[in-house]
Amino acid sequence: MRIAIISDLTKSSWAGCEELWTVLAESALAAGHEVAVFLNRENIPPEKMRPLLTMGLKLHFPGYGARAVERARTRLSWKFANIIAPLFQAFSALNKFAPDIVFISNGDAVPSPEFFGELERSRALAWPYVLICHNSHLFGHPIEKAVRDAIVRYYQGARCVLFVAERTRMETEHLLATALARVRIVRNPVNLTLTSEVAMPAGPTVRIASVGRLAIQSKGQDILLAALGSPELRSRDWQLSFYGTGPHVERLQLLAQHYQIAGKVAFKGYANDIRAVWADNHLLALPSRNESAPLALVEAMLCGRPSVVNDVGGVTEWVSEPQTAFVSPGLHVGSFRAALERAWLPGLSGRRWACAPGREPCNCSTLTLEARC
Repeated sequence: MRIAIISDLTKSSWAGCEELWTVLAESALAAGHEVAVFLNRENIPPEKMRPLLTMGLKLHFPGYGARAVERARTRLSWKFANIIAPLFQAFSALNKFAPDIVFISNGDAVPSPEFFGELERSRALAWPYVLICHNSHLFGHPIEKAVRDAIVRYYQGARCVLFVAERTRMETEHLLATALARVRIVRNPVNLTLTSEVAMPAGPTVRIASVGRLAIQSKGQDILLAALGSPELRSRDWQLSFYGTGPHVERLQLLAQHYQIAGKVAFKGYANDIRAVWADNHLLALPSRNESAPLALVEAMLCGRPSVVNDVGGVTEWVSEPQTAFVSPGLHVGSFRAALERAWLPGLSGRRWACAPGREPCNCSTLTLEARC
């Protein structure tokens, strides 16, 4: 079988939503299928693609001829035989590949006009396709009727629609004012080989970790800084570490200075070893304005860490208060500060925390077969 995978990610090199199609590609290649991945950008982390290229993955991305190929060769430093950089959009090679099935990984329930137009122009939707939807923006601008009608046809034309959270499915149906058929819930894979609890760090300082892309519109790290910078919490003994990269590092640094907490805030970049993160921290802070099924939350739970979270996306499908998390019902500073306050009360290092019974993350390596609806 020839399997094509399309990702709509454009603004960052990698995101949690791409872990799912990576596992899909790996399991399909291992089963002897031919797999081609079509990306919308060139800045791909080499460590994510190297193993798949070794297995025979064909990787397509936008380029501008020989110079783009040479840039990619120099930057990625891997075997280049399976990397194709066409003169125009990567989707132009889709018809030549002639897939039996196309998996389309949508970061958001409503794809951007540019991406959707590219799908239509490339005739990607003429092949049998499966949609994987990772996120929904429930409080965005109302969708214009013509756009809504086109997106409804997009969903209705899919052989199957996969959501990573039940709430994301509900919000997508709300956004489109349409009940969707042939829907299934799948779970993101967890990037941990060991899932035993990690010992809590010693010492009186409450060590808080924010794990994820530094993008305020979606991840809401500004809410976290404002809450910790409040008069109620500013003077307490805590340390905040940001793990991740993104476009808003400078903005978050300015906010830390504004709230006079810069000395307690560290920016540590992307973390490859999540267990090492939790060996150094007591508490996950997840102040997101929108989410689906965040891997950072599940990984923290597996390592035995509680969280303070906003009630967005599928977050509360995983946690319950006070057993595993402290939930902020509102997407504002006061609500998140109150949830942080409740987290302080039990004594973070003195309790045992772990995944709630029945909520252990499942292995999504069987996605290839499950999704052939």
